[in-house]
Amino acid sequence: MAKKLVDVEDLMVWAASELSRKRPGKVVQLRLDVSRTDGELTGRWNRPMGYPPMSPMFAAGLARAGVARGDPPHEDALIVEDALERLRLIRPEPRIEDSDLAFGLGFAVECAKPHARALGQASNLAIVSGRLGKRPDLRLGALEPEPRRAANGKPGVWRLESWAEPTFGDHATTHRLVETPCPPKRKDSYAPGAYGVIDWRPEPQELVDERATYAGWVAGLFWLAADLSGKLETRSALTPRAALRPWMGERDGEPVRDLYGSGADRVFGGDEAAALKAERAAGRRRPVAGGSVYRAPGGRAQSGAEEA
Repeated sequence: MAKKLVDVEDLMVWAASELSRKRPGKVVQLRLDVSRTDGELTGRWNRPMGYPPMSPMFAAGLARAGVARGDPPHEDALIVEDALERLRLIRPEPRIEDSDLAFGLGFAVECAKPHARALGQASNLAIVSGRLGKRPDLRLGALEPEPRRAANGKPGVWRLESWAEPTFGDHATTHRLVETPCPPKRKDSYAPGAYGVIDWRPEPQELVDERATYAGWVAGLFWLAADLSGKLETRSALTPRAALRPWMGERDGEPVRDLYGSGADRVFGGDEAAALKAERAAGRRRPVAGGSVYRAPGGRAQSGAEEA
């Protein structure tokens, strides 16, 4: 049987829908020597340790039409679940450099730690993305300057003051500089040393953290596509078409085309379209050069002469 080609990102969404219908065998009651108050915090009932990470609470939003809630999940979805558990125990190879996270910012930011942290959470990122059916949040706009606001909501003016603070010594004090609001002496006239503060929104480190999360999610998808290669019965997981560095102008790859589905003749032109239409009518599927898609078995013979 020919397998369905599917982007690994879409495979996670499908698997989350299937696994949302998974149920534990038997709910067991907790029997702990705790007070009633602590028992209420723990809960009267608890699910076995083997309860899957795909919670049934997502079933309402991810249930597919025509699939009963009581049906067991697809076998391929269970294989995906096992792969996600293996991914949880390792850290996938990064697909980008740490320095790529700071592209276009121009500020001193921390890149290595957020990237490493996101790679360690690649399994959780893949699960959450599959459940929600969306990618991790990623802002691609440029940084915008914004004046720091005073308490009245207007752009503020500030100055540094030296404050004396007592210490534990005898009549000893220490001095430190404190940034305080500077009221005007008169309109548009301020004390010497007064200054305004420009903040950047969003904060550069926030953008780096979002980029690191996205990079960890993509790295996890690449690992899952390689791990699931040849293991699924009805589907073939393709590497993600998501761009590695969308903040650097990279774009997603082309979506998977079903060359034998409805409207496939528009992929070709002229004689190729006519030949493909004839082969489809005869129940045959033409191999595609390059081996980028699975090759289906040849068409059935149409007559006894052809069989001979």
